[in-house]
Amino acid sequence: MPPRKLTVWRINQALSEWEQAFPYPLIDLAACQVIDAFALAFLTLYMRRCIEAGGQPRILLPQREDVLNQLVNMGLFRLLGQKVWTDRPPPEEKLEEASCRALLRVEEEREIGSLVERVSEILESRFPLGKRSINVLTMAMVELLQNILHHANPLGQDIHPYGLAAVEEYSDHIHLVVMDKGVGLRGSLALNPRYRELDESQALEAVLVEGASRFEDPGRGGALRRIREVIQANEGRLFVRSGGVAFWQAEVEWSVGEVHPFPGVQVSVQLPRALFFG
Repeated sequence: MPPRKLTVWRINQALSEWEQAFPYPLIDLAACQVIDAFALAFLTLYMRRCIEAGGQPRILLPQREDVLNQLVNMGLFRLLGQKVWTDRPPPEEKLEEASCRALLRVEEEREIGSLVERVSEILESRFPLGKRSINVLTMAMVELLQNILHHANPLGQDIHPYGLAAVEEYSDHIHLVVMDKGVGLRGSLALNPRYRELDESQALEAVLVEGASRFEDPGRGGALRRIREVIQANEGRLFVRSGGVAFWQAEVEWSVGEVHPFPGVQVSVQLPRALFFG
């Protein structure tokens, strides 16, 4: 059955269905009424992966005009070009009507500053987390975005991490998304001899709970653990998937479980407005 909602919590089921026809999946969004920033960025990465494998994704566009405009205005077709088949021509992109400033392709470090500056401004004006929490979160985001450029493919393999970032504001929360399709947490962590024997679940837990890093220097790395600490302190939600495993954090409760395999690291951070304005 085509999804009515495509969100960070539902993307795994959709991925397992799309993969059955990889690299020529039929992505049926016709009945979709909600697509969040994580799902949209993940969809972009997935279709990019199909194209790189020599395929052509096929999309049945949303019937709802507002959902279709969201796909267009956040830059889905601008990022993928003419390599995607659609059941009808999509409308023209209108950036000024987008619900956020669209998906950002992370290619150069100079782009990172503008995105993080915007995140910081939103947090300070609408989510009074306190200066320390805001600083920790924004600096951790800087590190994650820099990791896309420097660490998603540390050995120079024949892969293209294709990093993406997005910020989307809702009536009850702000959603921060950073993701790539690089070597993943286990692949990066294995460069440190201390963690070379860890499996995917152990690597994910080591990074998020212990602050493990591929660097021997204890002062480097640890971005995901710092983000997790901000989530814990502010009753937010954190979702991190890498390879075939994922980490969920809701307030103080957390767990690690299996998901349909996908390369790289995909991070979702949700901070609630209700905590401050409810």
